[in-house]
Amino acid sequence: MVEKKEFYDNLYSKKGQGAMRPQWVYDNWFSHLLPVRTGQALLDIGCGTGLFLKAAASHGLKTTGLELSDSAIALARQNSPSSTLVQGVGEHLPFDDKSFDYVCCLGTLEHMADPGKGLSEIVRVAKDDARFFIIVPNDNYLFWKLKKIKKGTAQRDFEELKKLSEWKAFFGQGGLEVVGRIRQDRYPSKEVKIFAAKNPYRMLRRAIYKLIWLFMPLQYTYQFVFVFRKKQ
Repeated sequence: MVEKKEFYDNLYSKKGQGAMRPQWVYDNWFSHLLPVRTGQALLDIGCGTGLFLKAAASHGLKTTGLELSDSAIALARQNSPSSTLVQGVGEHLPFDDKSFDYVCCLGTLEHMADPGKGLSEIVRVAKDDARFFIIVPNDNYLFWKLKKIKKGTAQRDFEELKKLSEWKAFFGQGGLEVVGRIRQDRYPSKEVKIFAAKNPYRMLRRAIYKLIWLFMPLQYTYQFVFVFRKKQ
């Protein structure tokens, strides 16, 4: 745990606001994936720089963020001053049963020491009619295969990867069912700018990369975007 905390403290100290995605990404998620009602309570587990909390607060939600890193909490306090920020770990959430209308875990569950325990805690603190917004990485990501590189992100030393079928089974066993359809996290393709370089070869490579993303099957995507509810 100490090693993990040091990793994230260093990450957020060095990269600051750039440690997470830009604000428009989180705003878009609310616009397209997570309709909300003003005044309801949202928990973001692993809130990082707090930009997702900021987007949630702008939609009139009462927001709470949980984060392991001191550096991240300092950034989140700047970005979302109206949010309640708590230091802790996802496997032991310091909240009462059935406290939240929305429980969100965006790229954090796979980094917990015990993801199964983390999921049980996520379900425990959610109200019976709550919605869950969870993003997890894909062990079968196409570009990890094509580039023949070691799977995982910079956090791979403490990262659990699963294929789509395995994640679906994991969440189902944990008491959740999918609302709507499972989506792809397409952010990596949106960051690539075809004409950012003058080199024709590089422009062609970037164009091919973006084209592949347009037709990439769900089972080969980078991360899966889930909206859940408790099993009826």
